[in-house]
Amino acid sequence: MNKTAREYAYNILIEILLNDAYSNIAINKEFRKNNISEKDKRYISEIVYGSIKNKLYIEYIIKTYSKGRIKSKLKILLVMAIYQILFMDKTPDFAVVNETVEISKKIFGKYDSKFINALLRNIIRTFDEYKLVFEDDIQEICIKNSCSEPLYKILENQYGKDKAISIIKSFNNKSKNSIRINYNKISKQELINYFNKKDIGVEESNICEDCLLLEKLNIDDISFKEGKYIIQDEASALVACTLNYNEDEKLNILDVCSAPGGKSLHIATKYFNSNLTSCDKYIHKLNLLNSNKERLGINNIEIKEQDATILNLNFVNNFDVVICDVPCSGIGVIKNKPEIKYKITDSYIEDISELQYKILENSSNYVKKNGLLIYSTCTIDKRENEKNIEKFLSNNLNYKLEKIELSSIVKEEKLGIINILPDEFNCDGFFIAKIRKMED
Repeated sequence: MNKTAREYAYNILIEILLNDAYSNIAINKEFRKNNISEKDKRYISEIVYGSIKNKLYIEYIIKTYSKGRIKSKLKILLVMAIYQILFMDKTPDFAVVNETVEISKKIFGKYDSKFINALLRNIIRTFDEYKLVFEDDIQEICIKNSCSEPLYKILENQYGKDKAISIIKSFNNKSKNSIRINYNKISKQELINYFNKKDIGVEESNICEDCLLLEKLNIDDISFKEGKYIIQDEASALVACTLNYNEDEKLNILDVCSAPGGKSLHIATKYFNSNLTSCDKYIHKLNLLNSNKERLGINNIEIKEQDATILNLNFVNNFDVVICDVPCSGIGVIKNKPEIKYKITDSYIEDISELQYKILENSSNYVKKNGLLIYSTCTIDKRENEKNIEKFLSNNLNYKLEKIELSSIVKEEKLGIINILPDEFNCDGFFIAKIRKMED
């Protein structure tokens, strides 16, 4: 029996909220397993992402209307139904209620379906957001914007109240659909013409010159399959643009935490005469990098399984450029992975910033004299970014920050530092530091 779009959305939300899956992975997995139309895929994605982004707010409404304890799986069904009622104007309320009740009958039985029916109809009749009561200002800010208190307090402490509120509001927006052109196979104008002929809205990025912004993405598109472009956020694509070498130079480049490979693939395309060694400790991620390498027709990347925290003696003083795109908390990508905002804690940030610093210190051993070390993250927590760089420079006096020159509306925050905050642009939050190794 065929499932409805809402049933697929419910299955995906179970994976994300109860089984700790990442939203993009859970969605793609469900789409691959089932024959779902493009229209339904868009509808499912809107329910899933919208429900997660507004989860705390909707759960507070549920708590207001129902004083008893509600089973986790039942609550997820209610969250996605209430999201549709409050935020999806094109969906008739009666249709949301009727189909939610039918789904609940299949999963939970008649008793729970009657409870769901009554609660949803009561919300439709009586809900007024201005009548919600909060304990204090912080709870109101966090509930209305569906942001965990630990994350809000981290941002308030580092950026001040007004900026923290602006940032958490931006988390509920969506970044633009960014793709990066593969110049090995097509020019920018040819790709723009291609999308115009297909009547897909396209514009040039003013953040990264190698990116285009699409009205909608379709991984079944023939040009995507042929490797003429790759999906990559504009901010992430800036890493390759910070190198500023002549593109025909022959460089020995190392990417220590490369998978799934967007930055490695971009650098390899841009510096076509150079040799790139792309490392990661996870085989399944390296496999993804290898398949993208083949799809894009790139032949100057060597892929290696390598833990970035462990010194490789064969790499020491051997590379003109070392890319150190370290694992991070992911605060910068919450627009596209909203489940992250419910997982952030101070202790988690402290732990991961220590890991990042260990990788940075280890990777610095691989840079030749006068070589370049690029440190980047997709987070905006200063302990993971500025604090790690300050600590590294104080412990390594033969390194110094170097000016970053870009053809972009993004500019240096200070010498050698780019700090993109998610409320300032329609892309991910991102941090880049450009560091040059000097003579001893």
